[in-house]
This record gives sequence, C-alpha cells and structure tokens, in this order.
Amino acid sequence: MPRLFCIRCGARLHRLREAGRARRVPGCPRCAWIDWNNPAPTASVLVLRRGRVLLVRRAVAPARGAWDVPGGFIERGETAERAALREVREELGADVRIERLIGTFPDVYGPERRPSINIYFLGRLKRDRALRPRDDVSGFGWFPLDAVPRGLAFSNTRAALQRLKRDLGAR
Repeated sequence: MPRLFCIRCGARLHRLREAGRARRVPGCPRCAWIDWNNPAPTASVLVLRRGRVLLVRRAVAPARGAWDVPGGFIERGETAERAALREVREELGADVRIERLIGTFPDVYGPERRPSINIYFLGRLKRDRALRPRDDVSGFGWFPLDAVPRGLAFSNTRAALQRLKRDLGAR
C-alpha cells in the first residue's frame, strides 16, 4: 500500500521528479524526503536430504497453512547467511550448513504487497536428527523436486525451487 504522507514531517506526498531521474517518485515537497519503497530482505534455506527438499507449513498469516521454505526477514545488523541459519533453528530446531547461494528473487509480502527481495541458499542438515515444528511452523515434509506441492505460500519460493531443480539437473 503506497504511503500518502511523509514519514519525516507529515506533509502529503506528491509524485516528484528527482534531479537526474526520468521517472517520478513519491516525495515530500516540504522536506524533500523520497519514498523509494525499497524491498525488505529475507533469507531462506533450501535444505536437501537424499534428493528431497524440506518444506514447512506456515502457522501464521500471510498464507497460513501453505507450504514454504524455512526462512524469514533479515534483522538489523544480521548477514543473510546468519539470518537463514537462525530461521531454520527457530522454525525447526535444526542446524544446517550452507553450501552456496541459489539466487535472489523479488516478490511482495502480505496484503499490503510490501516489496521483498528474497535470498535463497542451498543447505544440508548438520546432523540427521529429529526436526520439530516450532516458532511460526505447524508442520514439515520432505518432497522430491519433481513433486513439490502446488500450494506454495509465495511465488519467490516456486522460482527458487525451479532454479535449484535446473541447477541440479545441469550437473
């Protein structure tokens, strides 16, 4: 949802042409603040085991009950890798080893359609121990990359899974 008022001074925003830019952007005519509507960064791990990928069921909105990948928003001062490891630990009580970056995928989040940039890593469990749904996860499952469920929470998740499938097929 676009902002209507300046977060600095409260004046109504207008579509302004910033110096050197071709497109108009929402900005404040009073204090010159620009609303870039930058994406919020997230970090997720595509955990593989015996040719299957780990998916979790979301226990919270948005997309409650849909399948997703362990991950979440990156916190202030946190690297994407640390955030990804933290999220897997919070959601499933597991430690993973990150092997490599899969890619970054733009999307929107929630009913406000907040822009996000979603960073995906390939990872493996450090120990093959029992996983337990915790935090904002109600369940989990291991799926072959050719049989991922249709009800994925976000389009960026589907794009990351497709990239992983393509990358693994090319080896």
